[in-house]
Amino acid sequence: MKRRIELPGYITPYNQIPLGLLMYGLTSILYLATNWYHVFPPVLLPMSSLDLAIPLVPGTIFFYLSEYFLFLFGYVLCRDFTILGRYLYTFSFMQVISCTIFFFWPTTFPRENYPLPADMHWLTGAVFNWLRSTDSPANCCPSLHVSSVYLTALLYARKRKGMFAFFMFWATLVALSTLTTKQHYIIDVVVGIGMALGINRLFSVFFTIRPRAHERRTTQNGNTSPQTS
Repeated sequence: MKRRIELPGYITPYNQIPLGLLMYGLTSILYLATNWYHVFPPVLLPMSSLDLAIPLVPGTIFFYLSEYFLFLFGYVLCRDFTILGRYLYTFSFMQVISCTIFFFWPTTFPRENYPLPADMHWLTGAVFNWLRSTDSPANCCPSLHVSSVYLTALLYARKRKGMFAFFMFWATLVALSTLTTKQHYIIDVVVGIGMALGINRLFSVFFTIRPRAHERRTTQNGNTSPQTS
């Protein structure tokens, strides 16, 4: 078997939060730049019969926005810093690849065909209007909303199976809400899931995270060896 490419592991208990904030902050700027500024005109994708059959369900906006809490808890609760180090690379790589696609092939969703009902709860309306004013209908395919939540759930795929099941269930609720909030086409969701699985597999097969100095000393002293991912 070929030797895997070794990447430095940066995350420690002391910098986990600052590095996480930096990663999410920089990737958010990249997303918003491609979301609002287009060199090429965004194109509509064909609506499948299932896309047309799925109704707008305003209340699911809260599932949709729970993505940010999923990121927070998924990242903070993971105490395996080697796995978190790999997540730093996979998440950033996936954002760059997706935003490159958005730049050269911008896609958009016909949200104007789904006006918000006048009789919905005021809070739901306020949140929905805020979302539509800050997030343009572009950057559809692949769905970064979907790929990001599934990639975060995969933090727990190798250990803590209960947590993995919980975050996968949560990620699935978020993915379904992208359809019922009329933010995405079904194909966006499918491609987003495939991207999360594919990039996670790519880094598992071809890359490994180099143990940090204190982990190497621990191994040399005969204690629990660090895990590579």
